Amino acid sequence: MTDIWYNLVDFLTTFYKRPEFKTAVSVFKVLFVLLTLIFVGLAVWFKAQAGFFSEKFLYYSYYFSTKKRPDEPSPLPLKELKEYWQQLGLRLNYQDEAQWKLAVIEADNFFDHVLTLLGYQGESMGERLQKVLPEHLPIINDVWRMHKTRNSLVHDASFRLSYSQARDVYETYEKALRQLKILG
Repeated sequence: MTDIWYNLVDFLTTFYKRPEFKTAVSVFKVLFVLLTLIFVGLAVWFKAQAGFFSEKFLYYSYYFSTKKRPDEPSPLPLKELKEYWQQLGLRLNYQDEAQWKLAVIEADNFFDHVLTLLGYQGESMGERLQKVLPEHLPIINDVWRMHKTRNSLVHDASFRLSYSQARDVYETYEKALRQLKILG
């Protein structure tokens, strides 16, 4: 039994020292390096195709890392967002509590939509608001308070909304949107 092991070890050591083996190993090394480079190139290409290096990602990573907006045009539909916001504000002109409630709910939903457009992740608006840093939105605590007002409005059937509360919610969200440079 030990002779078999000695013979096997002897065969492997002599085979390893042969020039043909060393040539074969060198060829395999070159092939594996080429395959690695091809797969790394494909991985980068697929990431680029998936939008990882897209302009929007680079734009907002720059915006939030420097806390200022670069000179290039925004990829967000700012004109449409501004027009929608102005239409939403017209609901406050009615002397009807139902219209005020609708304005508060729509303002909250609109702000949530903007957070999503800006890349904040989360299952709910509350989760997205938790990810907003005070450096990006100095009035984040006021926005939280307005979101809680909206939650009370939606979940408590007896909640009475005054005009001043509705106006406060609208104006706070408007101020936050201006700080985020969504409204000019």
